[in-house]
Amino acid sequence: MAWLDLDRWDVPALAAGWRAVAAFPHVVVDDAVGGARLARLRDAAGREPHRRQWGEIYELRASTAPPAAAELRGLIDELGAPATVAAVEAITGHAVSGVEAQSYVYEAGCYLLPHTDNGRGRRVSFALYFATDAEGGELDLYACRLEGGAVAEARVAATVASRAGRLVLFDVSPASLHRVREVTAGRRVSLAGWFLA
Repeated sequence: MAWLDLDRWDVPALAAGWRAVAAFPHVVVDDAVGGARLARLRDAAGREPHRRQWGEIYELRASTAPPAAAELRGLIDELGAPATVAAVEAITGHAVSGVEAQSYVYEAGCYLLPHTDNGRGRRVSFALYFATDAEGGELDLYACRLEGGAVAEARVAATVASRAGRLVLFDVSPASLHRVREVTAGRRVSLAGWFLA
């Protein structure tokens, strides 16, 4: 079963959008997965074990990497397939190869403070939302001013709601500061990770 409907992606429009946004380069692909396929992924994520993880900048639940559920592994394989890689390269202008991903659940009290994903061969970050009845849990993207390679000033320049079926792609760089707002009620369920160099 194909999970993504790449024929619905307007790659030239997405590529133009990637370059013409506030904050740092990013695009939102609504209905990247829908209907019965989205329901199957939502069910798979619901069966997937998610361990509570916490640290200085986060509290959330995460699957293993890669997840155990065959449907989620199949989606990761499809994200790393030549047709998807070619679309991501055309949109972002970055050469990418493999994909690294896991499933996440944000429940009430879960959050991810501002950070970048820079390093470890990561070129493009992504989040694909399966289910959300969450209050909160939006993805904030910051516009940053760098000094000496470090963030000297930042402000929220774009906010992306975690709508089911929505795929967000965003640049990985020292200036790609982003966060997940605290979930105050409900659940935000996603597959997230990186396209690698």
